[in-house]
Amino acid sequence: MSRSDVESDFPGLIGKQYDLSPEDFNYNCLSFALGDYSQWWEPPKGPGQYWPPGFSDDTTVETVEAIIRLHGFTVEIMPNEKPSSDAIAIYATSNHWRHFAKFSHGVWSSKLGDGNDVSGVTLQDLEMPIYGKVVKVLCRPLPLSEASTVDL
Repeated sequence: MSRSDVESDFPGLIGKQYDLSPEDFNYNCLSFALGDYSQWWEPPKGPGQYWPPGFSDDTTVETVEAIIRLHGFTVEIMPNEKPSSDAIAIYATSNHWRHFAKFSHGVWSSKLGDGNDVSGVTLQDLEMPIYGKVVKVLCRPLPLSEASTVDL
């Protein structure tokens, strides 16, 4: 998609500085957030979709949160906080996930539908009726050597 097409679909990006990747139809926003650029992560509905075994075939926030936690994102922060480590934001409407963004190397990025990846955005830039709002942000815990300590 061209930049103007992306901004037509995602008006929160109009007038913002961000980077777009070339289109890639091999993965979606959940697989992008988890770092899997070869599979489309979605509850099974047809060929070419992957869903981890042992998880309910639903789109509830609880189910996808359990999957994300299994991948090491176990520390919850508020959506307005800046993560201190890699993080995944869950967008939802009515307790059903609709979209995901990831925080890595100091910036938020996301897969937009089945086309481009976008980076250098805010979580609010991608909030819209079809994606909903950010309902949860889960981070990887900091290694003990980086975690702040409290003097007693």
